[in-house]
Amino acid sequence: MAKVTINGIEVEVDPSLTILKAAEKAGISIPTFCYHPRMDPAGSCRICAVELEDTKRVVMSCVTPVADGMRVLTESPKIHDARKTNLELLLLHHPLDCPVCDCGGECPLQNMSFAYGATESRFESHRNDEPEDLKSDVLIFNANRCILCGKCVRICDEIQDVHAIGFINRGFDTIIGPPLGKKLDCEFCGDCLEVCPTGAITDHFVRYKYRPWQLEKQQTTCAYCASGCQMLVETENESIVRVTSQEGLGPNEGSICVVGRFGFNHVQTPQRFETPYMRVEQRLVPTSWDELLPELGSRLNEIRRKGTDRIAGLISTRVPLEDAYAFQSFFRRVLRSNMIDSGARYGFMNAALPVVQATGTLRPLVDHEDLLKAKVILVIGSDPVAESNMTGLFLKRAVRKQRAKLYVADSEAITLSSRASDHIRFLPGGEALFISVLAEDIRSGGNISGEWLTRKEELFKNWNVDPGAYQRLLNDLKTAETGIVVTGRKMFRLENASDSMTNLLKMIGNLGWIGREGSGLLLLPETANDLGALMMGATWEWLPGLLDARDESSRKRWEAAWGTSLSYGSGGGLEQILQGIEQGKINALISLGENPIGHFPPGSRVREILGKLDLIVSLDMFQNELVDMAHFVLPASSAFERSGHFVSAEGFVQKTKQTMANWGESLPDWEILERISRAMGSPMGIESAESIMAEIQRFLPDLSPSTRNGVHFVGGTGDIHLHRPVSSPPHKANRETVSTRFGAWSENRNPVSESVTMIPGEGEFVFSMAKSLFHSGKMTLNDPNLKKIQSEGKLRINRQTARKRKIKKGEKIILSSAYGRCSFVVEPSPMVSEFELIFPEHFADAQVLALFPPSMTFSSTTGVPTHHRVRVSLSTDTVS
Repeated sequence: MAKVTINGIEVEVDPSLTILKAAEKAGISIPTFCYHPRMDPAGSCRICAVELEDTKRVVMSCVTPVADGMRVLTESPKIHDARKTNLELLLLHHPLDCPVCDCGGECPLQNMSFAYGATESRFESHRNDEPEDLKSDVLIFNANRCILCGKCVRICDEIQDVHAIGFINRGFDTIIGPPLGKKLDCEFCGDCLEVCPTGAITDHFVRYKYRPWQLEKQQTTCAYCASGCQMLVETENESIVRVTSQEGLGPNEGSICVVGRFGFNHVQTPQRFETPYMRVEQRLVPTSWDELLPELGSRLNEIRRKGTDRIAGLISTRVPLEDAYAFQSFFRRVLRSNMIDSGARYGFMNAALPVVQATGTLRPLVDHEDLLKAKVILVIGSDPVAESNMTGLFLKRAVRKQRAKLYVADSEAITLSSRASDHIRFLPGGEALFISVLAEDIRSGGNISGEWLTRKEELFKNWNVDPGAYQRLLNDLKTAETGIVVTGRKMFRLENASDSMTNLLKMIGNLGWIGREGSGLLLLPETANDLGALMMGATWEWLPGLLDARDESSRKRWEAAWGTSLSYGSGGGLEQILQGIEQGKINALISLGENPIGHFPPGSRVREILGKLDLIVSLDMFQNELVDMAHFVLPASSAFERSGHFVSAEGFVQKTKQTMANWGESLPDWEILERISRAMGSPMGIESAESIMAEIQRFLPDLSPSTRNGVHFVGGTGDIHLHRPVSSPPHKANRETVSTRFGAWSENRNPVSESVTMIPGEGEFVFSMAKSLFHSGKMTLNDPNLKKIQSEGKLRINRQTARKRKIKKGEKIILSSAYGRCSFVVEPSPMVSEFELIFPEHFADAQVLALFPPSMTFSSTTGVPTHHRVRVSLSTDTVS
């Protein structure tokens, strides 16, 4: 350790630290422009100058390492003059347009100029007069305001690893922008916008619409994906103006993706429901809560009297813990029904069920920090950058800074493929066979034989897997000190995903990773609160706490907790609900933000089946197919209008706050359910979201709030008071408990041999749908900001295939399957394999879904729909 004296304060620090870092340890602030705690120091702005007392030298504190016995002054006449001179030089070409600059009022350059008296320059030169770069649909580059600190370039290179902008020209003509003056083409995360200290980068969506001092900031949790990003929602008159972040804040450490930063305006569009609606003579007419609730309560009571499980419920997994808890409580305690399911049934349940069976929990064994320590990482069946953007950033950092060996196993090239040691490609859907063979290879110690040897040969011969890359992966997994497998949406939606997840768990167990700290499986849930909704029992299999809802002892535990008798029936999920409706055993459906019609092909008869219901109640924000059929439409609050908690992919339980006024007469789901229960004469007694959370914590104390900030975070963090808070309770699963449970589960359980038949024939492709980076579900299709970035779905096709078939970007082609045909606008891509065609799921309408088999098929073990891929042929004929 080195002893350093800074402004008379002696501190003992690691000798590898810079003077700037040592000053932070001493609680002394040094001004900076180009410095950023997550990036390598640049030393370009010269504002962090300090004086070495012994030598009287002026050095840059961000790049100068400390030395034992060093004495430093951060403020002295010499330093004041040096900083003032640097500011004068920076202002030499800078326009004096503070009154019209969006950065005015929160501009570090403006603040420092006043602090050091550099408002007038002793130097003379012409002002910059570069025209603004307005070509981008999102960001505006004003080179005249730029001081060339380079933070935007470096955060794009070092943190996002996108390399979309850079320095152009040299000398006095240097500017920053996309290469060759082209239109900006990137992920539009807005990190460059966030770190710019001068207003040289602004965005089209809020330009000239605010002054910083007019805005009220509130910290909340992003409710789009499961990253659990902390963000600052800035409002004026309780309307959202912009979303920003704070360096080091939350598990995201200050970064936000494009949807989190810009996807807030759909909650403020006229398309949203403002009042309740009730069907009168075949028409939905606006009404009031006071008029609607008695009628709805009476009709529900009439159906409830017919017996148990007569009313079914569906809930979105985008709602907080509190709403999910109230949902299952309302059905089981008030409606006497266990016919409930959640949006996790469309994919994530294929992972959740085997994971809970094997480990007893949905909390992960590893988190993002473990990714930075892992020696080997396998990403299979997932595109983390699109599905959980912060996981993608940590994976990039693990490779770039920690030199982790990353393997990507996927049919298509994903963003991380270029960073991987090996990208192991196979035909579309090959994840199942790949994992089963790999798991058996590891279990057998490389002595694979019999049927498994045939499977392995099939993997190399028929599924195009590179034997060399496979062997390198196998060797690294066996010898790795620490390793992590990351998987997500594509894996969850395989036809036999449950077996694949079982094989994956068995493989991790045979590697010894279950009991090894820093190793394990990291699931990327499909929506923000998949984990939380399931933990709350918002599915027919589980009561809160993941207790078996069909088990008598589990039922009695919650009967004792609630002080009431639970007399619901045997229950069922989505498959059983649709069967029950068709058989006349279910008479009503209450849906909280879910639309099952939009998930099935039009020939599946889902609409026809739902038409047999006596009562449909839809709690939603926007119109959809189910809303059009509903007898009652109840306006639900958005995530920005309600308080609650979300469970992230890392297991953090983080708070979301109400940051804008309720839209019209919209209400949070828990409050709507409470009002309905009162109208039925069976009030649940819920007073607030806070009272629900208090009840959850009383019964499930391990779900108390927890989070993590970056090591460099400085500032208030709400309920967290430490620079580096330790989660209490821990956010990860208890490894000892999991190991015990896993040992009993895995005993005599060998990998399951997978048979995959979706191999495209001659001239055929495999068509599937994927998540877009620029949208979250279908609700953001109503967002004007995100629609400027991606307004329509385009079919991604292999670039070489497009050239061979003379198909150009933007042209229309027709896909035909055994079940239907549909036209698409084409976007050739080097990322897609020659055997597949990929379309963003958010834009899938009835015509797109008509390509899939019309029969409703569900997994026999998990009840998840299995229609996610289909063989198609392609033609350039015009649509008839």
